[in-house]
Amino acid sequence: MNSHLTSRPHSTSTTTSGLTRWAVLFLTGWLLILAQGCADLKAIQDFAALSADSAEYTALVNDYIESPGRQKRYQPESRHSTLEQMIQERADQKSTLLLRHAVIEKYMAALGALAADEAIDKTEELSQLTNALQTQVGANPQETEAFGKIAGILTKVASDRWRQRQLRDLIEQSNEPVQQILGTLRQIVGEGFIGDLETEQAALRNYYITLTMESADPAGKAALAEWQEFRSSQIADRRTAIQNYATLLQTIATEHQQLYDQRHDLTNPNLLKQVGKTVKDLKKLLSLVKKAS
Repeated sequence: MNSHLTSRPHSTSTTTSGLTRWAVLFLTGWLLILAQGCADLKAIQDFAALSADSAEYTALVNDYIESPGRQKRYQPESRHSTLEQMIQERADQKSTLLLRHAVIEKYMAALGALAADEAIDKTEELSQLTNALQTQVGANPQETEAFGKIAGILTKVASDRWRQRQLRDLIEQSNEPVQQILGTLRQIVGEGFIGDLETEQAALRNYYITLTMESADPAGKAALAEWQEFRSSQIADRRTAIQNYATLLQTIATEHQQLYDQRHDLTNPNLLKQVGKTVKDLKKLLSLVKKAS
């Protein structure tokens, strides 16, 4: 009987120890689930934030819109009526150009929010943007369709309170329209903006050549040469800014495509390392753009 009584504390201790182990395992399992449910995607957050900042920078759009007005100083009067027409056309283009910037900015803000496991609010500003996108005609039918798609996606993300667990869905559904809009914007910047500068440079050169030929004053000719050099350097700086901005847009598009390609493994360390490198490249490019423009 004494032997039976002395064995009871050992049984109780064993049971308590077993329960403790099960409790530790249970809590550990829950912690692992929570950790997996909210992964550290800071590299994607940084990429999204810098892409949004890049899209928010619209000084080059304003420069493009104002270009025909600047050219009037250098072009002969016979060209002024054509330039006046261009000024009006540019004013009409401005809203669509800024809309492309706005949609990339808002999309990237949503991408960053979901990467941080945060929801985005359905603000009045977002509603106005999506409404504008649904009726906006793009540069081609593909872009018009892209505007409508991204409007629907952003509306759903805000209305359904998407979080990090829907990040893959956001990237998957948005990549095609985002690439289309970025591609159109990059083409306009790389071709339209650069073409404008070439026209402005030619007009400026002809203007100063004419003035120099008409002048008989050596000091006046020297002053004209200095002014021509100064104006030409301004155009060269704007060209550099435009070229860097076109590269920046391509870098954003390439990185988003990579996120799409690896959307089923967004926590992959190699992917996040590459995204971090892209962030550094974007910072440098945006700094160069702002410095030159």
